[in-house]
Amino acid sequence: MTVSWFNAGSPGNPVGSGKSYSVKDAAQALYPPKQGVSTSSAPRDRGRFSTLILEHGEQHIQDWAVIAYSSPLSSNSSVFSASSPRNKKPHQTTWAQGKSLPNSPRKSKSKSKKKKYDKESYPSAHMTKIEGRLHLCSKSMVFEPTDPSRSIVRSPFAKMDSPPKEYPSNLKTSTGDFDPMCIEYVASKHFIMKTNNSIGPSESVNCATSFRITFLHSSPTPCVKLCHQLFAILENYKPGHATSPELEELLKPMLYRPFDPNNLFDVRERPLTSNLRCSLLTPLQQQRGCLVITRERIYFQPASGVLEGETNYAMTWHPHDIVAFARRYDGLKDSAIEIYWKDGTSTLLALERTHEREQVLRLLPDNVPCHTDRDFLVQASQDWQKKIISNFEYLLLVNSAAGRSFQDLSRYPVFPWVIADYKSKKLDLTKKSTFRDLTKPVGALNEERLQYFQQRYDSMQDMGDPFLYGTHYSAAGYVLYYLIRSMPEQMLCLQNGKFDSPDRMFHSIDQCFSCVLSNHADVKELIPEFYNPRNDYDFLINARGLQLGATQNGDRVNDVTLPPWAKSPRDFLRKNSRALESDICTRMLPRWIDLIFGSLSRGEAAIEVANVFHRSSYMGPADLAALATAEERFQAELQATEFGIVPDQLFIGPHPLKHETVDDSFIKPDIGRTSFSGTELGKGEGAWELLETPPANFLDQPEQETDFDSMVPTSTSSDFESEARDQHHPFNELFAGGPSPSHTGRNRSDRPGIPLSGTGDLSDRTGVGFGGEVQPALSHASSYSVPTSPTEADHANARAAAATEWDIKFIEKSRIHADSISGCAFVSGKAPILATTSLDGGLKIHNVTLGLNETEDASISQGITSTLSRFSYITMARGQANSSSQTKLTEFRSHTSRDALACLVLASDGHGGKIAFAGGHDDVVFAYGITSGCAVASVYSHRDAVTGLDLTIRPPLVAESKLWREQSTHIMVSGSWDATVKVWSVTVANGETVSIDREPLAELFDADSSIVCVAAANIPNDGGVVIGAGCADGSFCVWNLHSDGVKVVIHKEQAKRGSGPCAVVKWSTMGGRLHLFTGFATGKVASFTLSGGAIRKVSAASVGVAVQCLAYSENILLVGCSDGGLRLIPTRDGAQFTTDLSLWPAVNNKSSPGLSTVDMSFVGNAADGSGKCVCCTGAEDGSVALFELKRAIR
Repeated sequence: MTVSWFNAGSPGNPVGSGKSYSVKDAAQALYPPKQGVSTSSAPRDRGRFSTLILEHGEQHIQDWAVIAYSSPLSSNSSVFSASSPRNKKPHQTTWAQGKSLPNSPRKSKSKSKKKKYDKESYPSAHMTKIEGRLHLCSKSMVFEPTDPSRSIVRSPFAKMDSPPKEYPSNLKTSTGDFDPMCIEYVASKHFIMKTNNSIGPSESVNCATSFRITFLHSSPTPCVKLCHQLFAILENYKPGHATSPELEELLKPMLYRPFDPNNLFDVRERPLTSNLRCSLLTPLQQQRGCLVITRERIYFQPASGVLEGETNYAMTWHPHDIVAFARRYDGLKDSAIEIYWKDGTSTLLALERTHEREQVLRLLPDNVPCHTDRDFLVQASQDWQKKIISNFEYLLLVNSAAGRSFQDLSRYPVFPWVIADYKSKKLDLTKKSTFRDLTKPVGALNEERLQYFQQRYDSMQDMGDPFLYGTHYSAAGYVLYYLIRSMPEQMLCLQNGKFDSPDRMFHSIDQCFSCVLSNHADVKELIPEFYNPRNDYDFLINARGLQLGATQNGDRVNDVTLPPWAKSPRDFLRKNSRALESDICTRMLPRWIDLIFGSLSRGEAAIEVANVFHRSSYMGPADLAALATAEERFQAELQATEFGIVPDQLFIGPHPLKHETVDDSFIKPDIGRTSFSGTELGKGEGAWELLETPPANFLDQPEQETDFDSMVPTSTSSDFESEARDQHHPFNELFAGGPSPSHTGRNRSDRPGIPLSGTGDLSDRTGVGFGGEVQPALSHASSYSVPTSPTEADHANARAAAATEWDIKFIEKSRIHADSISGCAFVSGKAPILATTSLDGGLKIHNVTLGLNETEDASISQGITSTLSRFSYITMARGQANSSSQTKLTEFRSHTSRDALACLVLASDGHGGKIAFAGGHDDVVFAYGITSGCAVASVYSHRDAVTGLDLTIRPPLVAESKLWREQSTHIMVSGSWDATVKVWSVTVANGETVSIDREPLAELFDADSSIVCVAAANIPNDGGVVIGAGCADGSFCVWNLHSDGVKVVIHKEQAKRGSGPCAVVKWSTMGGRLHLFTGFATGKVASFTLSGGAIRKVSAASVGVAVQCLAYSENILLVGCSDGGLRLIPTRDGAQFTTDLSLWPAVNNKSSPGLSTVDMSFVGNAADGSGKCVCCTGAEDGSVALFELKRAIR
């Protein structure tokens, strides 16, 4: 089987090289990392400080260059006296350099007390002018000396009498002026570590000590203020919680700091994403920051420092260095990605949401394999059977496909115990008794012990969720048990700064295997390092000289004691590898794979083969999302990651033996987590949910004060012309077979339709459409208030109704651009055209042939035959879009820009000419004459990329004003990454003549972050324009621009964590009202109405996956999503959602690229039955799909 990533890189992919990679290449990228080589491209620490020395969950906040002094308190002082209030004055101190604070007591002359607090016993309590860095953390202060021979000193806040105090500049001492740039704090106990730069257990110093810290380059005031805030937070902190809202608020300036453009290697680089909040994960460490991807590089900017003016240096990687990638977990959240590099390292990035991870995946080279794709696993299994890859490499690939990673100790790759003989002097690999029985789990290898487990299992039947084994075969503690010699800092972190008891340490192979066979609490398997063909044996020898202690027998724990048949660590690994690749092991290996990754890993089959573990080890993203509170989710994740997690199930049937030839039916069809169902907290992903809808008479109710705090943030994107407020599209005649319920008294069959969004045209308002904008997105994880959803009966009725409603007929599917489509507009008429813009910098105009013969019509017409989840699932033809060899699209015009084009809107000159307005990353908006075939106007509009564009046409009988100048025919609204919205006067005349004023009519600066999209619409009978702008941080603004030029912010929604970016917005009109439709990366779609100068919420729904584009015509809302599916939401009264949503999956092609833009237009006349709705979708792979949509007649 050949899969796509074996081929040369596609020109449509934004990043990558042309080299292709084999399964063998992908497997070798998974080899265990060499010790001493970083497994990620993490930035080098400036010193020895690491978050591994902090408490679990503790955050690093800020650091400063300082000079430290310390001195012990007098022996008769007690820092924490039961009778001493916390605001007691600091204890009197004797400073190491001989200076004393005011009124300090004389030094004690007692020799015994001098000995107790002398410098040799307590060097950390007698520091004299020691240079270093002070690290302020959420639970402690850490001083890191520049001199590596000196210990790092950590002082927990819990051991301090009060927060640090700053000394003012006017304080005098007996020896002169006291240094004004210093603070002092007293700790009853502090901890020291890394003395002489050696790794070992931390030592506690139970000597009450006063520390004085002098700041070298900054004022200590911010440090003192932060410490007071942290003390207050800790007083309210509840153990068992992940963090506190107050701490998250304190960290906001650091965590949400935008990407610094100065980090770009080349000023010509343009981001393909906005700031994606993510974390770089390494074993037991998490570095939070933001991710930005350009065509040339991948950037990760670590979050460092909460104070203003902090410089953030970004890490960078080249996409052409990628050899493979895989979907990964962040705890129990399915939102991480691991990227493997040519140099043998890997980078594990945990994003905040699944759809953001998928967005990043789509930007990676398509010529490299994804380990978690089913096609890749099929190819890997076939290569294993053909002996192209070894057993070791196949197990690495299977582990990776199941979500296991060397960067995640809770999901570390698991390998079996293969050899059962660790006592013989010679290893005989031809004897079956030399090998462990791989058909049984470790816990079932000892029959006597298994009986004990079975009896306990039977006794728990009445308790619910019985299990055989109370421990797991792979967990972070077991991995570090084996790797303590090569990863001692991680073990110290896991054990709260101490090594485990020497008797419980990994010191003998034979003793370890004996324990695995007999101990009721030990059923652990091995790790890949035991079989590494590269013979990296650092984990078996104490090369660092760690002081690991001595056993009760008096034996010092040093190098691991090998079995008698192993001459050396290298020989041990070599023979282990030979055993794994032997014929005996190869015959049994598929049965072990069934136990760990296959059909015997779960359910009734697991019970039959005694392979049942504690229920927490089977938890997944859906189980996490089902928990009600953040505390419950935190505790569940903590328990699962510490106990151990069963790998993803990859196989549903017995794994074939190496010599068997079978098809791929034994592989689970939905591995790889490419489709999601309820895995993201609070979003119900993959499920259609009507979140809220008003009463039927909502629009007739008196207006009330709008509760904007409860509103879904909105973004923007298109406009409807004011003179067409009471005109109704023939859409409803065609789809519903009659008038709209809210306008039953009107005959609309002979009236022209209202324009689609952004037409800017009077004469062609049924023909010109607006191209939805594809823009970088930034989201912040948080909660989203979800009202009660409809009952299952409602959904069942909706499915039954929708299942007979809609037919789709494909006209054409074609890849016309080399990068994501950023805008599309279909223009009907005698000579229909399709206009598209792309991030490849291209603007293309295609002639469209809409006529279908009867054979084609029958071959591509597909009805609704099944359901998907809670959606109405609409099937369609796979493969070629039409049966004719003649394409329906013929390229007519093209224009190429040096930079990406991000938005598109069309206008008419009123005499048959069409003009395309496009904005791009070169900060310019230009107008292109479609008939004349050249650029006819341009304006340098912003100081950064233009990301949103819309046009509104001059209403009839509008007098000249500051907004509508005498000659102007249109108003153009543009938005940019520079966080501004600008309004321009535009004149379009006969012959595709365009004039854009050099100076904007208005500039709007109220947005809080980069603009993602904009929309504008004429206000009926007002002469003004309403403008909306959605931002990358989830905030949005709505302005009323009056005809006299007065700008009024009628709504500003502040950013909320979890709201997602305002991806797209559409304006519409019905019954003289303006309605606003919004779509978000969280999967939410909402509708609003503008009435009386205020925005009122009408309906909200969740489509389950990230919304990227919208198109609307009366009572029909099309929603394009990141999963490549197109949703249809019927509405009533203009903006009220109904429950009968429909879904067409993988609209553009089988690979289901995300839909980045959608447009729809009515063609023909509904009165005589010849009318049809023609829709166009553009996707992230540069493809477009044209299709006809109509109500099915059953």
